[in-house]
Amino acid sequence: MIMTMTAVEAAAGPSAGAPAVPSGRKKKDHKVRRVLLTILLIVLITGAILVCMSAMYIKNVIIPQAGLDMADYTANLTTTMLYKDPHSSKGEYVEMQTLYAEENRVWIPLDQIPENLIKATVAIEDKRFYDHHGVDWVRTCRGILNMFTGRKIVGGSTLTQQLIKNLTQEDDITVQRKLMEIFRALDLEKKYDKDELIEYYLNAVFFGRNCYGVEAAAQTYFGKSISECSLAECASIAGITNNPSRYDPFVS
Repeated sequence: MIMTMTAVEAAAGPSAGAPAVPSGRKKKDHKVRRVLLTILLIVLITGAILVCMSAMYIKNVIIPQAGLDMADYTANLTTTMLYKDPHSSKGEYVEMQTLYAEENRVWIPLDQIPENLIKATVAIEDKRFYDHHGVDWVRTCRGILNMFTGRKIVGGSTLTQQLIKNLTQEDDITVQRKLMEIFRALDLEKKYDKDELIEYYLNAVFFGRNCYGVEAAAQTYFGKSISECSLAECASIAGITNNPSRYDPFVS
């Protein structure tokens, strides 16, 4: 009797001991998979279309306007009035007054700017300045990721990109301007070497109190030429650009 029961159960198969899956549930799972596959296909097609449209926009609109030449921009320089010292036996000329409108700028060549100031500026503003070709893709991608995840957006602009802002005076927050800035930076670094770019940047950037460029900043804050500034003074000047009103040496 026991052997007969076992044989019958074996013949009945595994379904005899387990509940059968309802056919309605199978249809539901199949429908869900079809919906998910459809959504995925729509996302892929939409993404492909957007990529193609973006590529055409960049090719036809951004790249033709991305050319930039520093020679086309003239920096406003401070006028220095001198007078001949009547008490000097050598007839030396002495500074009487400096004249400027909104920008107090005294241009100084790179070889007269302390190496400490150059290194400090690169370390603070763009530590991969000598490695990238105008755009730091690591910082750029991190900034985009932070934007989409709601985190604090830290500036991803390189020194080259910041120089472009100073040259063009364009700082509106739009995707078009950012794309234009990226392609301009790539183009600018093909035309100029790193020394030329850092020299122009250090003579163009704002340091508070109408000071543009490191020479005007050194004369205003420390009463001397930047070439005479100490390591601490150079560090102080380099840090001003992050927040000119907060890191003003006269205030802090």
